[in-house]
Parts: sequence; C-alpha cells; structure tokens
Amino acid sequence: LPRTFPGRLDMPNQEKPLTPSAIGYLLILSEFCRDGRGARCIDVAARMNVSKPSAHAMIRNLCEMQLAEKERYGIVYLTQAGRKAAALYETCYEPLFARMQDVLALDGDACRRVVLAVLAQVPDRLEELSRRLA
Repeated sequence: LPRTFPGRLDMPNQEKPLTPSAIGYLLILSEFCRDGRGARCIDVAARMNVSKPSAHAMIRNLCEMQLAEKERYGIVYLTQAGRKAAALYETCYEPLFARMQDVLALDGDACRRVVLAVLAQVPDRLEELSRRLA
C-alpha cells in the first residue's frame, strides 16, 4: 500500500513522494514556465538529456498527479500545485547543491543526482530544510 506523508505539499493525486527524477523534471518545467511561458516535451527532453518518449512519460505522470497540464498541441504548464511544489523544492535545491558540492567535491551531474535523491527522501521536511538552508 502506498504511504502518505503529512507534509506532501498538498499535491492532489499524490499518495507518495516524488522520485528524484520527477523532482528534476518539476524544477526544469518551473524554469521553462517562468513568465507564463510553457515548455515543449522536446525542449524538456533536451534539457534533461533524455529521449522525447522518456520526457513525455514523465510529463504524463506529472499531469496525472495534477502538478502539470498539457495543452492539446503539446505545450506543458505547471498547475498551481506544481508551481507551489517547484518553488519549495527550488528553495532547497540551490543552497543544498552548493553545500554538497563544496563538502563532497562532486562534479555538477553527480551533485545534482545526490541533491535530488536527498530531496526525494524528505518530502515531509522540505519547509524545515528550506529554513535551515537559508
């Protein structure tokens, strides 16, 4: 049975925390969707360095969780819940990335994977983590 977490960011249809990969997509979509712009799957795939079918599948998952929505012609936008989740992950991601890279001396890609894995493990403590990293 899926576990629910009290601090799950009030995300509709989300019974378990996001995977590290899903968090990465959420952060990339947030960048693309700034100023009301949307993202095309092909642009997300290129940015994530994955195939278009992989990006499409993850975006479909985010849509099913009601964190994103896709227009008829393929432009993807974050929902209000998606923007809220992305904003909280963003407040943790950059400072944690900087600290992890400094302490562990990892290259950028390895550090990104470690930070996303950490964030995926503490969905109920993101607000606290954000305050501690500020």
